[in-house]
Amino acid sequence: MADRDRFARRQPGKGHGLTWARFPTVDGSAVIYRLWRRDNNRKPHQVEKAFFTDAEPAHIARVLRQAKRKLRDRVDEIDLEAMEEAA
Repeated sequence: MADRDRFARRQPGKGHGLTWARFPTVDGSAVIYRLWRRDNNRKPHQVEKAFFTDAEPAHIARVLRQAKRKLRDRVDEIDLEAMEEAA
């Protein structure tokens, strides 16, 4: 049962910073993770990663951590450029 929960639909959170959601495919063979982060102007930036349900949980976690870091760095770079232009 816990294995199925890892691939169940999850709505995005309403917190600040990084928000993510999980969407299983119609046939249940894969799951799509979407990660969002807003810049200082409140514009959302998104990364999407898809995995087959037979993928190792450690692999999924590793790829999502890397995607989260890249998204964070990309949004931070956008914010830094905006602050430099304002100065």
